[in-house]
Amino acid sequence: MSQQNRWLCVAEKPSVAKELTVILSGAHPNPIRTNSQYNSKYEFPYDLDGRRLQLVITSVTGHLKEHEFPQQYRKWNSCDPIKLLDPSIQMEWRVNQDKTNLEKNLKEEARRCGQLVCFLDCDREGENISFEVIDVCMES
Repeated sequence: MSQQNRWLCVAEKPSVAKELTVILSGAHPNPIRTNSQYNSKYEFPYDLDGRRLQLVITSVTGHLKEHEFPQQYRKWNSCDPIKLLDPSIQMEWRVNQDKTNLEKNLKEEARRCGQLVCFLDCDREGENISFEVIDVCMES
């Protein structure tokens, strides 16, 4: 199956990924282990408007990334606290240490898929996590 017909679907949590799989596949497929201990994946064929797809459904567990102040601002006495409110200070984004296996999983799957579908909550938090997922997948 071509990469364009293989879609990566990312849910907000493992239980949602499992339920999506049950609903979309019409069955109870077995989870496939991934690099992430808590985030399995499911793969199955799916027909969408007469087009045969291979869906890969997996999940995240909260935020993938965190903001960090640049090194010179990280110690308690390194600067005047009011300086931390300066918008010219560029925050650094990095993947949380406990999410590196999840990042690896998403990157591996994104390389093999032609589309990304985010099934995250329709609120600000879900939207922020979606952008983190998109960012990680685009890095692959």
